[in-house]
Amino acid sequence: MKTDLTIDAGTRGSGDAGTPESLSFVVNESSWESDLRAELGINNLLLMYVGNLETYQGIDLLLESFALTLQQHNQLDLVIIGGETSDIHKYQNLARHLGIWDNVHFLGAKPVEHLAMYLSQADMLVSPRTQGKNTPMKLYSYLDSGKALLATDLPTHTQVVDSQVAMLAEPNAEAFSEGMLRLAADQNLRLRLGCAGKHLIEQKHTYTAFSKKLTGLYDWLESELVENTSSGVRGFRSLEVSGV
Repeated sequence: MKTDLTIDAGTRGSGDAGTPESLSFVVNESSWESDLRAELGINNLLLMYVGNLETYQGIDLLLESFALTLQQHNQLDLVIIGGETSDIHKYQNLARHLGIWDNVHFLGAKPVEHLAMYLSQADMLVSPRTQGKNTPMKLYSYLDSGKALLATDLPTHTQVVDSQVAMLAEPNAEAFSEGMLRLAADQNLRLRLGCAGKHLIEQKHTYTAFSKKLTGLYDWLESELVENTSSGVRGFRSLEVSGV
């Protein structure tokens, strides 16, 4: 696995290849700290995307949506972490073309052990993926951070989250922008979704939760084997009594 924050790169150009992204990927915090707002000179609400910048990740959708959002709410900044140099340059050019350059910050790849620290500074986390069926690994780290999640309303996300846990939006610029605006305008909604996401991780996607499920499976298998064995013995005895 790579040690930078392109944690779900997979095979270039594919949304379903590489490391199995259905596995939980919750990164422990490191002692290293960085104040993004101070470093970037911003005081606005902060949206954040972490991951590679492949086409299937929907970065075009993210930037186009953000451009629409800034027309109605200009107190927002978008931080994008990860990506190869060529992809960063491509999307920097798109940000300039859309007139949102001053509010979009490309940080490039960062050490994966710093992920939790970066996520903790966001107000909203975004997963604008438009292709693929597997769940992006970053989704689990997003949810574990306790921050509000905005994601496209597609199976790649909805096989893990629903509208009680995340703001889900259709994969078009207008709908995704509306999701941004709703979250930006409602701090209580951001807090509620963030807490719900954290609770989901704790209940279903930690090692403890996995162990509990595995123990339950073993108990079920054991009871089934005992029951089937008993049934077989009873059937044999019935045959003996009947003289068959």
